[in-house]
Amino acid sequence: MKTIKLALTGFAAMMLAAAPAADAAPKPQLIARWQKSGAGQAVDYRGWGAFLKTYGGRLASGRTVVAYGRVSAADKASLSATVNAFEAVDVDRLSRVQQHAYWINLYNAATVEVVLGSYPTKSILNIKDGLFPTGPWDRKVVTVKGMKLSLNEIEHGILRPIFKDPRTHFAINCASVGCPNLVLHPYEAASLDADLDAAARSYINDPRGFRLTGTRLIASQIFDWYGVDFGGPKGVLAFARRFADPQTGKLLAGRTTIDGYDYDWAINEAR
Repeated sequence: MKTIKLALTGFAAMMLAAAPAADAAPKPQLIARWQKSGAGQAVDYRGWGAFLKTYGGRLASGRTVVAYGRVSAADKASLSATVNAFEAVDVDRLSRVQQHAYWINLYNAATVEVVLGSYPTKSILNIKDGLFPTGPWDRKVVTVKGMKLSLNEIEHGILRPIFKDPRTHFAINCASVGCPNLVLHPYEAASLDADLDAAARSYINDPRGFRLTGTRLIASQIFDWYGVDFGGPKGVLAFARRFADPQTGKLLAGRTTIDGYDYDWAINEAR
């Protein structure tokens, strides 16, 4: 039994370090039902904003964290009510930019709710529905206009193929240290473009986005998993230079390739 336990532990560690592998990253596959949009209507994000204000925080490094361990039973219930309210929104009546903000907010709120449902956990990868730790992304977590949706379906069936904006990758949060920041306010249509720029800039100029190890340029595995959304490796570097500050610009100067990728799947928890 001890040998079996060690073998499984080693396999789990391998999965934690590697998953999701670049060749396993889901491809965008449009869910055509969500192409419809309308003239626009107001969406109430106050509940989500209140949760972020109460339990979100920012470290000295600039990385944002969530105090999962401090969330009260009442506020867990309030977050569930907030997600339920999101599910009740008539998405077809929203304008396209309102829909973009809506799906990002729903994805982030649902992810936090999933983590709280399995807390304490050291990694979202350990929240599993089967034998091995592969994460909860295929679990049906919300129902919008009668359609049950997983996090993967929101990201790869709606956000990526409909909006075709690589900045979205820096707005949705997978509850991990290596992930782009969970912004500490709801996304809103009026400020969405500026907020997406800010999210991309924050991540690209953080060591999680790009750093040097010796002379090797190491990038977040996001740029490997979803390289096609940036136009391939050269497109990744061109995209990064758009948002690079002077220090990161020097790091990227003259680079034509990325030497390696990594990602930290530890939970983005306030300690």
